[in-house]
Amino acid sequence: MTEITIRQACPDDAFLLAPLLNSTQEPHFHTTAERLRAAMQKEDAVKYLLAERAGQLLGSVSLSFPDFHPQHVWLRFALHPDHRAGREAAGLFQKAGALAQGRPFAWTSVRADYLSTQPDLPALGFHEVHRTFGGGFYLDAPPASRQRLEDDLAQHGIRITPAAGFQGDPRLETLYQTVKQDKATAEPTIPAANDLLNDPESLWDAAFVALRGAEALGLVLPERARLGAWNAVLLVRQDMRRQGIGTALQARACAALWTQGVTFLNTAGVKTDRAYLGVLRQLGANIEPDWIAYEAVMA
Repeated sequence: MTEITIRQACPDDAFLLAPLLNSTQEPHFHTTAERLRAAMQKEDAVKYLLAERAGQLLGSVSLSFPDFHPQHVWLRFALHPDHRAGREAAGLFQKAGALAQGRPFAWTSVRADYLSTQPDLPALGFHEVHRTFGGGFYLDAPPASRQRLEDDLAQHGIRITPAAGFQGDPRLETLYQTVKQDKATAEPTIPAANDLLNDPESLWDAAFVALRGAEALGLVLPERARLGAWNAVLLVRQDMRRQGIGTALQARACAALWTQGVTFLNTAGVKTDRAYLGVLRQLGANIEPDWIAYEAVMA
């Protein structure tokens, strides 16, 4: 049998590589040969290695080198269905080690419902690190009113009000510093909270604060993102949780973003953050299957 060869891809490979990539990832990430070819021609392009036998494409692995994860090479395997259990993945992984630019670890992330498209990652030396979830609110219609929830909170002296006028208010900063360490993280996918409420991408015109008298009890503060908005901050003071404050804040933020023409609010989070997941499910967010992150030592 003809030996498997591993080589680095060039832009002319895009016509065959694009459908292979599309077969192993969700439609949101699908590409065309034209777009892939253009991307591969850029100076800082993602590298692709190809596994071939007698000129037939059997599989590939992509390599990227994110600045925010400087010890890791990010890999993504894409293998023909007939070759997911063969030697192709091991050959690709070994060759990737030679192009790792001195980074000692490999990282890959696979959505759970696409795990069957991947090679046997543990057999390659990968181990599971964490699970996160993607998804969010598709704001193509007015969100359902949650006025009854706010009415219930009002009976306890709690009101939800726009936070734009509170930007820089020490009460919000004190609240943030008190509870920011409670954020569930999964580095680097879901990073730790920022040190301060000063991100330049913050959307204060879609932010809301929960108040009881002059006390700040909770805050929701989205940020501008490539696909619309990102649910960057949703917090409630520890002693005021499980009363619906987070749900009311989240509902208000969704309504405000919809009125501003934002069509999607990304609410990705950590699978173990049950309180956050509860808020999202109560409000009808679209929660995608888990994203499973794996790590390996580079060969």
